[in-house]
Amino acid sequence: MYLYLYCITKALHKPLINVVGIGNANVRAFQYEDIVAILSEVVMAKIPVSNGNVLRHAAVIEAVRKEQTVLPMRFSSVFHGDTAMLEFLKSRYAAFVSDLGQLHDTLEMGIRVIQKKVQNTEITQSGVKQEFGVGEQLTASPTPDLQPPASPAMSYLQQRRIYYASQDENDEWVHEIVKTCHAQFEDICIKHKRDLHTSFSQGVALNYLIHKDSLNEFKNRFNDLKSSLNELHFLCSGPWPPYHFVSPGDGRE
Repeated sequence: MYLYLYCITKALHKPLINVVGIGNANVRAFQYEDIVAILSEVVMAKIPVSNGNVLRHAAVIEAVRKEQTVLPMRFSSVFHGDTAMLEFLKSRYAAFVSDLGQLHDTLEMGIRVIQKKVQNTEITQSGVKQEFGVGEQLTASPTPDLQPPASPAMSYLQQRRIYYASQDENDEWVHEIVKTCHAQFEDICIKHKRDLHTSFSQGVALNYLIHKDSLNEFKNRFNDLKSSLNELHFLCSGPWPPYHFVSPGDGRE
């Protein structure tokens, strides 16, 4: 028998009734000291990634989060029986208790900021930089007849200089966006993080940890930010469990 772990919490305020997990299995609580693991039984050690499974994983966490603080676990956190689960809870007990205290009554909100008109840059196999402006048609620039062709080495250095100059501009833009967003939520934000796994073309992804009582104020400030910078495209998601603000450790987000 395998046990699928959804989240860690304190003693349940309400019993888990009609909460269904992966594979339509009943969800139950597994207690160690004063912490509780929310889990269900599964038939395999690795759960396949599918929309249904991912949504069910999130739904169980959300059902518990509505009642109390949770520490969400990574998708497909599977343990081989009660003994393995107990050892995991023992080994991570101090970190779990600390996080549950620090993250009590908190929520996570996500923001993504995208340039409405992004110029894509590609480096071809030959090293030539090509730019594609959205909605623009490019025309070739004729080379003056009297200008001698640059050597391959010089052309390469010029291309790299242009490429890194573009990167510097992107870095400067990202820095200003992050600074502006943080200032907007500074006095209601407990912690914040930037998702560095997001590529520049996907926008700037920021995560904010706030107290649950600040949710409406956060939404109002987000709308003000969105209105004041209408040349950018803003997306807001949440509230979520504090996925990005738990201590690092095996099995967790």
